[in-house]
Amino acid sequence: MRALILILMISLSASVMASAPGKNSYTQDQIRDLGFEISHELRCPMSINQNLFDSQAPIANELKAQIFLMLDQGESKQAIIEFLVQRYGEKIKYQPSFSAATAILWFGPLFLLLAIIATAAVLIREQHKHQRTNGNSYE
Repeated sequence: MRALILILMISLSASVMASAPGKNSYTQDQIRDLGFEISHELRCPMSINQNLFDSQAPIANELKAQIFLMLDQGESKQAIIEFLVQRYGEKIKYQPSFSAATAILWFGPLFLLLAIIATAAVLIREQHKHQRTNGNSYE
């Protein structure tokens, strides 16, 4: 009886380990498409203003190989991106995630635009006020 329970427990644990959560089974076309998609979304750590897909730097080629290897192992797109962000930092992503540290990247342009509009409105108002008060001084 104990042997039967032991065999049953071993077979259940083996089946649970074989179907590891988070692992996907992709076809070769899906691997290719996902690999290209990921490499378009991430920037090359060595080349300026180039994504991994377009860069021919040695590190870009290694990272592309890593992406395809991880996809072949069944890793999800999000897991691969998280792995690369942990390894290279948030700068590898073209669109950094929203956090307190990156809030200025997301809201900075809006605040700058509002400040420019407010400054222009104040300057125009001052100019109109100055013209009204000094408008008759030429007579």
